[in-house]
Amino acid sequence: MYPIILTIDWKVTIFEILGGLGIFLFGINLMSTALKKLAGSKLKLFLEKATNTPFKGILVGILITAIIQSSSATTAIVVGLVRAGLMTLPQAVGVVFGANIGTTVTSLLISLKIGDYAMPIMFVGSVMTFFFQGRKVKEAGQAILGFGMLFFGLETMGDSLKQLVELEAFSNMLISVSDMPILGVLVGMVTTALIQSSSATIGILQQLYSTGGVPLIGAIAIVLGDNIGTTVTSVMAAAGGSSAAKRTAGVHVVFNLIGSIIFLILIHPFFLLISFLGEHLIPDFLTNKFTISLTHVLFNLINVFIMYWFIKQLVWLVTKIVPSKNEIAMNDVVLEEHLIKSSPDLALENALKAITNMGNVCKVMFEYTYDFSINKDLKVKELGIQCEELLDTMDDKIHNYLIKISANDLGDKQVQQIAKDMDTITDLERVGDHLTNLIEFFDERHVQKIELFPEAKADLTELYELLRKTLHQSLEAYATKNKELAMEVNVREDLLDKLVKKYRKNHVTRVNDNKCAETDAGFYVDILSNMERIGDHCNNIVINILSESYTHDDTYF
Repeated sequence: MYPIILTIDWKVTIFEILGGLGIFLFGINLMSTALKKLAGSKLKLFLEKATNTPFKGILVGILITAIIQSSSATTAIVVGLVRAGLMTLPQAVGVVFGANIGTTVTSLLISLKIGDYAMPIMFVGSVMTFFFQGRKVKEAGQAILGFGMLFFGLETMGDSLKQLVELEAFSNMLISVSDMPILGVLVGMVTTALIQSSSATIGILQQLYSTGGVPLIGAIAIVLGDNIGTTVTSVMAAAGGSSAAKRTAGVHVVFNLIGSIIFLILIHPFFLLISFLGEHLIPDFLTNKFTISLTHVLFNLINVFIMYWFIKQLVWLVTKIVPSKNEIAMNDVVLEEHLIKSSPDLALENALKAITNMGNVCKVMFEYTYDFSINKDLKVKELGIQCEELLDTMDDKIHNYLIKISANDLGDKQVQQIAKDMDTITDLERVGDHLTNLIEFFDERHVQKIELFPEAKADLTELYELLRKTLHQSLEAYATKNKELAMEVNVREDLLDKLVKKYRKNHVTRVNDNKCAETDAGFYVDILSNMERIGDHCNNIVINILSESYTHDDTYF
């Protein structure tokens, strides 16, 4: 008898593995993005309102992650809400816990034999995407298309991985993971960190496990590492953010790290538990993809159950790990509904705190816009857009709260204050809109590689400095009712308008002298116009301080 020599067409095998992985990653990203669009901006509002206790936060985290199919996306949204003061750290902890359970839904879906229907699923999704006009239908089609691509990519990878597992060297490598579980943890951690998708790592693992090449204890170790690697996205979302945002990411890291370490220490008892359940519940559990799903689900459920009782200690730990720093405060402000009827004056004070908080978000967005436009810091672009979305949400919340206060039997002074407050939040929301326009203008410039002429850059830098001072002073004047500060802002408004006219004229001269491209003319003029409008809205805010009665000029609306 001669040994059977396995021959593999390496070119085809490697291409199928890489191509299948590419289709799988693109599919899962397309599906997640489409589902987030379908959920819409109400997703953030739902997260914010329904998480007043950690237990509710867990339930909400499970639901949202199951819907948008991405624990990383849920955690990133939560980091953004904490970053803007719309959610407290204890509230965020519950959602982070729930997101870890919700992400197991993807592995449960992958364990089903849906791959046989990947082609018709992709066809249905393609038809909805390319032959229907409604936005919602198109987004639903993209989600279905991504869902089909996910399984098609897995099937493509699976056929080639089966061949690799039959190679002695490859099978020995996989078996070594069983002998040294720490290697499995490292493999899962690094893989998930690189591709930034725990669902993708679990999907690949399920394909390998179904071939019989990965021993169960090694697969458990990879699942543990996968849960550590998935924290990279939340850390990236918190980079450069407030201490509260970094602490939220810290909760995600510490939660998964502690859980993985505990389970790594107890990996043999956990292995016996999975084996016992597998023998009684799962046919051919040593090669069934559902065994990996069961491992993933049980790990996260047990981890959440244990850590739920130590939320206060967890918050204390990350607070010590990430100390506060000198930064713009964005404290959580709860709009107390019970004050509306019992004490309208206190309710108005409560609203003023929320307006101050909204102003702080505006300041942060201003700094992101400056860093993106002048320093070309690409990392802050999405953070700036996120701030604008938060400003819209805060505008709606505070506006509705003020409307409820106005339904009371109020004195003239209270009515005047409500009108001023409504105008102020509108002005702050408009400042956010103009900052978004600046981000978009500079994004287009960066894409087209249009560099700022040195003189133009110096002019914009000077305008930014003046606007920064104006924004900060107008918000301080409104919060403290400081008329002297308000007057300073009001007087500076004329200087800003004159500078904008001067810089616009300078730029036209540069274009005529061929010192900069004609294509830059429109961009630069639009940038100056938006900066001028920001100054106008800051001036609107202080006008309400200088006037005893409500006299808002709507020129800039």
